[in-house]
Amino acid sequence: MNRMIIGKMPEMDYFVQSAVDRLRVNIGFIGAEKKVLMFSSSEPSEGKSYISTNIWIELAKAGKRVCLVDADMRKSVLRGELNLRLEDKDEFLGLTHYLAGTNLNDVIYSTNIANAFIIPTVTIDNPSLLLEGDRFDRMLDVLRDHFDYVIIDTPPLRLISDGQLIAKKCDGCIFVVRAHSTSRSMVRECLNHLERAGCPLLGVVLNQVEASKGGRYYKKTYYKKYSGSPGV
Repeated sequence: MNRMIIGKMPEMDYFVQSAVDRLRVNIGFIGAEKKVLMFSSSEPSEGKSYISTNIWIELAKAGKRVCLVDADMRKSVLRGELNLRLEDKDEFLGLTHYLAGTNLNDVIYSTNIANAFIIPTVTIDNPSLLLEGDRFDRMLDVLRDHFDYVIIDTPPLRLISDGQLIAKKCDGCIFVVRAHSTSRSMVRECLNHLERAGCPLLGVVLNQVEASKGGRYYKKTYYKKYSGSPGV
């Protein structure tokens, strides 16, 4: 298996770390049958990639064998944000190459974090046709057998159909909402997409919340387990 170096770890302050730890613990309560988890949002820049990456790393640090799948094939940010690079060459194969016919073993990489594996991607204009085939399903079948969790970073649900196509194949979704930015109508629309895809909503992350402490303001991330009405 090839090895990929994470050159830049995501930064978390105390409040974000606490919220991510709570999310990690709650993921452990959802049941062993829910292994393939998608992280999505309504629009770009809401923090879904940041949250999914940190959960991937924290689950791995907790001893879980976890694979992160970068499925945002139109506008991936993970390569740049994590400064991903191979040890022995410049270019790597990723999810798009696998969906086009490359062997799965050639696109799964171990990393410099124990238990953390990754399937990166390169960007293409229209991945929907690739997602409609059966290779994505076959990939998930293999990953289920080899990992405790599979974390899938997907495109925003509202803008394109890719996220809904992926949702049909996942055990559940953790939905990221940016505070004071995402409208309730957009959230409702995306939750309807999940419902039509048959993907359970497992929780909602409210990102970039301003909370005061001692007269100062801090950016925080809140996690809420979904039960009944989302209240939006």
